[in-house]
Amino acid sequence: MAGRVASCAACRRPDTGLWLILPRLSRASLSTHLILFLGQICFASLPVVGRLALADIPAGAIPLVRTVGGALVFALIAWRRKTLAWPKGDVAFIALCALLGNVLNQELFIHGLARTTATNAVVIGSTIPVFTVLIAILLRRERARLLRIGGMAIAFTGVAILVGADDLSTDSDHFVGSLMVLGNSLAYGSYLVIGKPLAERYDPVAILAYMFIAGTPMVAPLGIAAFAEAPPLDGGDIAFLAFLIAVPTVAAYGLVQTGLRRAESSLVAAYIYLQPVFAAIGAVIVLDEHVGPRTIVCGVIVLFGVWLAARSR
Repeated sequence: MAGRVASCAACRRPDTGLWLILPRLSRASLSTHLILFLGQICFASLPVVGRLALADIPAGAIPLVRTVGGALVFALIAWRRKTLAWPKGDVAFIALCALLGNVLNQELFIHGLARTTATNAVVIGSTIPVFTVLIAILLRRERARLLRIGGMAIAFTGVAILVGADDLSTDSDHFVGSLMVLGNSLAYGSYLVIGKPLAERYDPVAILAYMFIAGTPMVAPLGIAAFAEAPPLDGGDIAFLAFLIAVPTVAAYGLVQTGLRRAESSLVAAYIYLQPVFAAIGAVIVLDEHVGPRTIVCGVIVLFGVWLAARSR
């Protein structure tokens, strides 16, 4: 007991140790910020590797593969940790979170991307933190913080400049796709807020197992139809699918869910602004794309905005 008290006391001393050289962040611990940071690196791998995978794999098949793969892996890990038990009283709530955070999140984005421009998708997708803050305030889950909102605005500006907001398409052919990506942002932003009570009550891996299991029958119809029209998969395609399950699904969702258990929904959402920066870096490494001065400057702007949001108390 004494050790636990001492440990808690140490946690309340932000001016000792590493905190002497690091700026004060929010009430979330340094490890939580690191978890959220790594989670966005994993999520950012999706557009890079996904671009390669989509050469032979139909878009509608990817949500099914990620959901089934995630359900199996999360359920196995939770079972080994002995945290997988029937969630009494929360089945409907878990199904709602699965619909918002898994099914609509994946389906609306991937199908919206197929119907609009990449620029539209990145800029509109960056509204997730905006929806998260608005919903959290409307539901009185969080209070408005000027510094966090200001940091998000700066980060959004960096993203808009990074992808070239001047290239946003208002063409009517892209309207439906852009609307679907906006729906994706609303769905995931809502999940980050309403799903936080579940994150606080259940083991992070267990709740993800429940969500992905509940989401499987929801994504199955479109996924099965996509596979039925697809050519046979080769070894490279299977390797891509394995990566999409392991990194931007299992690792990414696992890290973000752990962060959601420890931090406020708006702070978790603020880290989403790092995805375009990491995706740009990944495109250089994997796709041999060029990074110019604009990418570097915008990356610094985004990092500064996220840092401001993280400092908010």
